[in-house]
Amino acid sequence: MKIKSLILALPVLCFACGTATDTSDPAYQDGASPILAKRVTGVQMLTSNAIYDNPCDILGEEFVRHTFSLDEKAELNEIAEHDGCAFEWAGNKVLVSFNGRKPYRSIYIATDTFDKLYQGKEAEEEMPDVKTDTGEEATAADTPPVTDTTEHAPAQSHPSPGLTEATRPHMKPTVSQGSYEAVPGLGDKAVWNPTTGAMHVLYINHIINVTVETKGKAEVRKEQAQSMAEVLIEKIAEDEYTRRL
Repeated sequence: MKIKSLILALPVLCFACGTATDTSDPAYQDGASPILAKRVTGVQMLTSNAIYDNPCDILGEEFVRHTFSLDEKAELNEIAEHDGCAFEWAGNKVLVSFNGRKPYRSIYIATDTFDKLYQGKEAEEEMPDVKTDTGEEATAADTPPVTDTTEHAPAQSHPSPGLTEATRPHMKPTVSQGSYEAVPGLGDKAVWNPTTGAMHVLYINHIINVTVETKGKAEVRKEQAQSMAEVLIEKIAEDEYTRRL
């Protein structure tokens, strides 16, 4: 009797085993998996364990040609620099770099370093070690004295995701001083040096440097440097700035 019951149950078991997966399920479309977890955007950019990719690779040759209206036939060379990289063409040069190989260990250290370098902030004994990842200590020794204290409201065109007024460290408004001009609406803080054609941007725990050495007018070079800095900020926000290990 038991054997007969098992024989009758086999077809049912085989039918269950051979049931096909419902391919109309959206989770199975385009090769996706219903158990695939997505990483939250913006998590990686807050870490100090990531290593920056080559900034020139992040920008891409096509974007640089478009920004500087270069013909496809124009020779554009990418050159590795000790702290970043550069694009060169017909006597013109654009340098792009971060302050070190890795992001700063915290938002506070990045902000303090930016203020010391470009806002004339004096060193504070109670602040933690602010040495960059390259081993060089950030100081304000070469920072010009304050000549214009016009304050600019920190209205960011690229707000730092995940940071609120409660979690963001207290940031003093960016000021124009010496050869540095405050650039409102770019990152968390930004300054522009029309003499050297350098744009320096603070974004969360990252400091971005873009220097445009061309024969163009200062305002044109400023727009070009800002455009390149905005792309790097977008890549950081999308977690596309790290070296592919």
